Amino acid sequence: MLISISLLFVMFALAIFIARPSLIYVLFALEIWLLGISLNFILGSLLLDDLLGQFIALILFAIAALDTSVGLVIILNYYNLHLVNEKDNLIKS
Repeated sequence: MLISISLLFVMFALAIFIARPSLIYVLFALEIWLLGISLNFILGSLLLDDLLGQFIALILFAIAALDTSVGLVIILNYYNLHLVNEKDNLIKS
């Protein structure tokens, strides 16, 4: 289990370095990183018979969902703004 969690962290690091110019890939990499952290907390919670790790993992899942929604809104507004500018340039010419 720890090997798979370590693999998620390595995937995050590689995705950040490989896909730096693309915001969507960076957001996906961030989601993978938060998933790895959550799995780490859940595994620690199971090994120590403590529910605190599972509670923290639940909070991390909520943060990941919030991060995804905010990122998608930013991306949609960015593309919408550029599409509007292209339409205005076509009308002017």
